[in-house]
Amino acid sequence: MITIIKKFFQNIFKTITYSLFKIIYKKIEKISDEKNSKEIQIKNIKKGEDLKYQVYNIKNGRIYTDRISDTAVILKNEIIEKASFQFREINSRVYNVDIKQNIVFSKGTPRLKKKIKGNVLSLLTGGGGNNNYSHWLFDVIPRLALSDELIKNDKIDFFLLPSNMAKFQKETLSLLGIKEEKQLPSEKFRHLICDNLFVTSHPVLRSADATESIENIPKWISNWLKQTFVFKNDKKFFKKIYIDRSDSTSNVKHLRSIINEEEVKNYLLSVGFKIVRLSEYSFKDQVLMFNAAETIIGLHGAGFANMVFSKPNTKIIELKQKYHLGKQFENLAKSNNLAFKALKFDLVGEETATQFGHINVSINELKKNIN
Repeated sequence: MITIIKKFFQNIFKTITYSLFKIIYKKIEKISDEKNSKEIQIKNIKKGEDLKYQVYNIKNGRIYTDRISDTAVILKNEIIEKASFQFREINSRVYNVDIKQNIVFSKGTPRLKKKIKGNVLSLLTGGGGNNNYSHWLFDVIPRLALSDELIKNDKIDFFLLPSNMAKFQKETLSLLGIKEEKQLPSEKFRHLICDNLFVTSHPVLRSADATESIENIPKWISNWLKQTFVFKNDKKFFKKIYIDRSDSTSNVKHLRSIINEEEVKNYLLSVGFKIVRLSEYSFKDQVLMFNAAETIIGLHGAGFANMVFSKPNTKIIELKQKYHLGKQFENLAKSNNLAFKALKFDLVGEETATQFGHINVSINELKKNIN
């Protein structure tokens, strides 16, 4: 009963808050005519496999994000359609749905608007960019390569980020030369207006089907990541590695596991593998480790995104449940000329077609594929 009453008053508070902010900042009711606006500069660029992108420079541009699924780029209370996004999960897939479903049409922009002087580049993406390593690598930081076609990074005064809290975020931003005083994390900057707002197309999104798009990372992104982060180094790393996910900070970690992982680890140790927890290594060392490795094995997870730094013909063995249909890492491996194999095993417990589930790994199957 107390929970119901609490929820009731929370809903009343939210309704009042939304109404107040709509009065303060006015409703968002229209879609901007971006092609005919004097305050919007659009540069069309091509990357890699003849993929087309846009980079926007919006004078007195405004941006609002809910940090989960929606970001609205706004000029004079009109939303700029192709610079905004609104992701929705439909039948276990994620889609960038029609602009009219963007949250600002129903709830407005219910956060205090912060005024920023100078040039701001938005690197915002969906909620995955907040703390997911794979989304950070492929959805977030490649926007720097796109924006560079219109404005050089040293001319950007501030970078609007999904977050800058995670270790890998701090380290990649440092390597990219983005100083902390130039970082605007969306935890603190959900709603802002600035002199010049720079926004790019989504680097990965090729259609409304975001799930399909993330399974087909454009080759130019892989090339840019290698060129940006693979350094010459004399440090010695391991030739054969197993990715131990026991250090994962994911809030769905408990939904995916290897039941007999100790047995798997003991076998791999006996044939010369090094067991690695990626969180124990700096981002730079992870790059060098994957670049040096000849064989990489692990349970499906974001750590496999590091295969983008591997040399051609590196053997990649992904362990997963047999009903998992996703091919993100398989396609990434093929795109980068890696020797990929997905070993699929029966689920222990309830059958699911998602990436989750608990499996028992056959040691005999491992032996066959390692040798």
